[in-house]
Amino acid sequence: MAEYVRMPRLSQDMTQGRIVEWLKKEGDAVKEGDPLVLIETDKAEVELPAPQSGFLRRVLVGPGEDADVGTPLAILAEAEETIEELLKKSKQVPRKSADFISTGESLPAREAAPPAVSVSTGKRQSVSPVARRIARELGIDVSQVAGTGAGGLVTEADVRAFAAKGGTGPAGENPEAAQVIPFTGLRRRIAERLTLSRQTVADVTTVTDVDMTEVAGLRKDTGFSYTAYVAWAAAQSLREFPILNASLDGERILLKRDVHLGVAVALERGLVVPVIRSADRKSLEEIARELDALAARARDGQLGPGDLSGSTFTLTNSGAFGSLLFTPIINLPEVAILGMGKVADTPVVRDGAIVGRKVMYLCLSYDHRVVDGAPALQFLQAVKRRLEQPGIRSG
Repeated sequence: MAEYVRMPRLSQDMTQGRIVEWLKKEGDAVKEGDPLVLIETDKAEVELPAPQSGFLRRVLVGPGEDADVGTPLAILAEAEETIEELLKKSKQVPRKSADFISTGESLPAREAAPPAVSVSTGKRQSVSPVARRIARELGIDVSQVAGTGAGGLVTEADVRAFAAKGGTGPAGENPEAAQVIPFTGLRRRIAERLTLSRQTVADVTTVTDVDMTEVAGLRKDTGFSYTAYVAWAAAQSLREFPILNASLDGERILLKRDVHLGVAVALERGLVVPVIRSADRKSLEEIARELDALAARARDGQLGPGDLSGSTFTLTNSGAFGSLLFTPIINLPEVAILGMGKVADTPVVRDGAIVGRKVMYLCLSYDHRVVDGAPALQFLQAVKRRLEQPGIRSG
């Protein structure tokens, strides 16, 4: 039966997505569950599976184009099935990019051309999906790269070799720039969300120091990261102060039943925030294992929609890059975010004597429209207490 493939809602606050790449061509046969299209959201790139078996009869939104949630992206149908009615009803999405040209014809699978993108010369160029992703990350115009693969296919090695020679895109765009990085895709969406947060939220940041010496000793046996310990302590403390585990919805403050902890992971192309669900009901060991698995999948580009949606509170660690303290920006629609600075050997006074301890600064940014200073500071002290207490338990 003929059916639309629509832009899915991949997170609770997603309103729009961008088509990165169609993994099938018009006329290709597809099976239900096959990877069909690569979609970019403000959080990550996600492969959307085919909702049913059939043929990809028509692509309605091409690579590089944005579409609102619910917009028809393509039509799946049997080879001989009529799709005229769906074509008439489909929302006409204006083409914003020259990266995609649809012939408007349905091609038999056996006649389908190799994966290709249009370039400024009007030629068709075969580019592997990995090469295209690497080109985007390096800010390279893939149309300038000569392909050495079968049939002139541009491979990852071709893109990296081009970059090593100093190729960064069409010449003459900006003679003063050493490299041109397109302000598009995930980078642009991150910028849009952070700008919206700063324009909307009455944010305040407060900082406390935490003696992490006890945790540092425990890590020698457990091997868990500092992030895992702070994630556990934050999740437990949010049960005591649920106002920080909330969102502002118009005239309503929604206190969330569960603590779904988003943990920022830095990738070359930007931050993604995978979610540890029901973190307040998980032990330290469970959080540590899940955090490692999510981080590995993020680096490999294997995160799915369920991994990136529904966070109620966010933890971010700039200390991993040497930052002492900072003012993290709230991840809307949440009302607070906890930032970790580096754990550093620091002279402190204990019992009247100066001793060396491992100290970290925790930086809590919160929306003062929703959260008063007292519960914010009490929450921060609760996290501190859990991290400093001797013999931290796992749950």
